[in-house]
Amino acid sequence: MGSCMDKGLKERIGMCVSAGDYKEGLEKLGFDRFQCIEIKKGADAGLDIYRYASPEFDAAQMKSIRLGLSEGLDVSVFAKPEYDYVQMEEIKQAMRDGRDFSVICNPSFDFAVMRELRLAGNYSDSLMKYADSGCSGSVLKQLRLAAQSDIDLSFYVEEGYDEYQLNEIRLGLMSCVDVNEYLLHEFNGEQMKQIRLGLESGLDVSRYAMTGFSSTQMEQIRLAMEEGKDVEEYGDPFVEALEIKDWREGKSAQLTEPDEMQSREILLGLSEGLDVSVYADTAYSCRQMEQIRLGLEQGIDVSAYLDSSLTPEQMREIRLNCR
Repeated sequence: MGSCMDKGLKERIGMCVSAGDYKEGLEKLGFDRFQCIEIKKGADAGLDIYRYASPEFDAAQMKSIRLGLSEGLDVSVFAKPEYDYVQMEEIKQAMRDGRDFSVICNPSFDFAVMRELRLAGNYSDSLMKYADSGCSGSVLKQLRLAAQSDIDLSFYVEEGYDEYQLNEIRLGLMSCVDVNEYLLHEFNGEQMKQIRLGLESGLDVSRYAMTGFSSTQMEQIRLAMEEGKDVEEYGDPFVEALEIKDWREGKSAQLTEPDEMQSREILLGLSEGLDVSVYADTAYSCRQMEQIRLGLEQGIDVSAYLDSSLTPEQMREIRLNCR
């Protein structure tokens, strides 16, 4: 960066540093308060601040480069404005690990893709074509984990299964169950999980491996079958999960109709054309239903938090992290 920096700017920065004018002087050159702090920290440590002292870098990028300099890394590899700070961190980690960091040095790869290529090690070549085609880091993670277990998921990736579905397919192949029992694209990851667990327990999953069942209904039917119960009466998509749970646990029948607030969330979903069967289950509170509805509206795979034991706040955190 230093060799490309405008000579006049470099001299003005040097004058500010020499004078200890890290606030007003540097701010006049276009740096914000946080960038000024990073320049001062580098100067105080005796580092070559001109490798990052440019308005092209934000404060987070500056910090990443500064810390790289302090470690003695060759920052020229990643000290480029086109990399954000998390991409820089992935390249730095590859350098620390002694990996071939050239594999991940592509600004078009987000940090999650870089991370999976870095962690893949000797398997990175097999992942590269998927990274180049735009697959997400989450999909690459499933390919990496599968390759490390000598499993080939390429067919399923090319068939368009998402990362949650791929995870269940991978786990099923590792357990040597017949994954064909749940390869319908209509099954989300959580539904696939319940079918996989049933197969691993030697159950006749045809009793609930149908798209009309929500994952929570599937779970309760599976648990009942594992307990040796006859699920004929309750193996029906119109019987809610909470009712099946109460029957399985030997509780007396309880009111399973949604209350006013739960009904409101279901109606809101219907008005938006959403598949409300995903959350139209009184096992969820109205606030839990709200988080699932918002996830569906945002096009998120809500199977990541379809668990009535999670609080609405925990659901919200997972939803925001999936965006």
